[in-house]
Amino acid sequence: MLERIKDKIFDLQEQEQRTIYSVQFKFQAAQALEYSEWLYIICKVPSRDEVRIFLKSESDDTLIINRNSTEEKYNEFIGDILDDENISVKIEINKSFWEGHFSIYRFDKFSEDINSLPVEEVLNIFSMFLKKVSNTIVFELFDNTNAFYTKSMYFLPVGNNEIHSTFNRRQRLLECRDVSCFYNQETYELLPDDFKIEVGYEGNPFSELFLKLETFLAASMIASNAMLQAGNIKLQIMGQRSIDYVFLLNEIIGNPILYKIYDWIYSGGSSIDKAIIARNIICLHCKYEPLLKLDSKVLLSIQSSYNLYLKDHVIQYLEMKNKVAEFISEILSRTGEYATELLDKFKTNMIAVFGFLFTVILADIVSDQPLDNIFTRDITVILELVLLGSVIYLFICYRQSKYQMEKVYESYESLKQSYEGILTEDDIRECFQNDQLIVDMKNTVNRSEKKYLIFWIAFLIGILIVLEMISDGPVILPIIKTAVQRLGVVK
Repeated sequence: MLERIKDKIFDLQEQEQRTIYSVQFKFQAAQALEYSEWLYIICKVPSRDEVRIFLKSESDDTLIINRNSTEEKYNEFIGDILDDENISVKIEINKSFWEGHFSIYRFDKFSEDINSLPVEEVLNIFSMFLKKVSNTIVFELFDNTNAFYTKSMYFLPVGNNEIHSTFNRRQRLLECRDVSCFYNQETYELLPDDFKIEVGYEGNPFSELFLKLETFLAASMIASNAMLQAGNIKLQIMGQRSIDYVFLLNEIIGNPILYKIYDWIYSGGSSIDKAIIARNIICLHCKYEPLLKLDSKVLLSIQSSYNLYLKDHVIQYLEMKNKVAEFISEILSRTGEYATELLDKFKTNMIAVFGFLFTVILADIVSDQPLDNIFTRDITVILELVLLGSVIYLFICYRQSKYQMEKVYESYESLKQSYEGILTEDDIRECFQNDQLIVDMKNTVNRSEKKYLIFWIAFLIGILIVLEMISDGPVILPIIKTAVQRLGVVK
């Protein structure tokens, strides 16, 4: 930004403190800078940032140049100053966020300022930065060609703003709230991922600080409870036994293993189950070694324990699915039996009706009555009462079949509900085959019941018609004829 005027200025001093960049220098009035050179500096500053240039002569005359200034005022200011005077200059840039981008004009000064602060204040600063963006932030470096980035913060040379982030920061924050209790999370809305350098370079001034912050936050997200207060971090890990730790935040030494444990807990699978297993192993291991000095053996032990847990869990899961399959098979078998029961009762009823008819005919054959007088009015009434009884029996059988089927379906739904707290919705759909079997069985049973009912009713009506036609004293036909005649008279 100052490359065009470096040969004309002296006593150069620069500072960059978070949201403000300032530079001070002097130049001789005899070799005054052209207004176009000031415009070049202003144009180098992104429009999201506010830039002001303060000029002050030895006689305390002042001029402020900004984006709206004119060349005439500058030339007038320079014209009033003697050639042997020096002009003091202060360039001040107030930086602001725009679409997830933020300017860093002198990275070494910026990093020097951040590294000089207490760790709690550093946490506040980066929390403030990240609260202004939805997922990622890009720090544009104006004087540095080296690039490095974490999962949520990208430090890139100006003009190189291509990022490819698949990390869902908001989702991870919610998961961490569910699994651990970090009492300061509203104040420091940060994750270990924010400081885990994915791609870096040798000599990065933030390497040590970011590793320390990554370790502190990873330990907080692994612990059951964590709180930062007055420079002390208090951790409580509750596993097979409860262990409390207290550390001075500024004295924490970075340990990448803690981040690996944290990342393993929150990357896939049940975070709660993983956290419980990790805490149990850490509680056992930390009898012999401090928390901040955990090594890779602990991570391997945690992963091995989780694999054993999964194996046992899978066996139980398969056993449960087998029981579900057996129960569904039993239900389907019972449903099929209930469907055929109606047919069996129809057959039984048909045999009973015909048996009664044959009994009447046989009794008449062995009597002294002639065969053409078998179906007298009395016999006809008795037979029609038998048919009426058959209708009542039909209704009772149908209602019994419906009741049995409803109980089967209720037991099926009760079984599904009993697994809602154990299996996921997808698992339930898979175990119960998305209810396809029971739906198919319902349709089959309904079709069978309708078919059997039609046969049964048709059989009873047919017997009734034949009986009325061959009877010497029909009961229903005279009633029908009388009704028809009356209708005819009325018409």
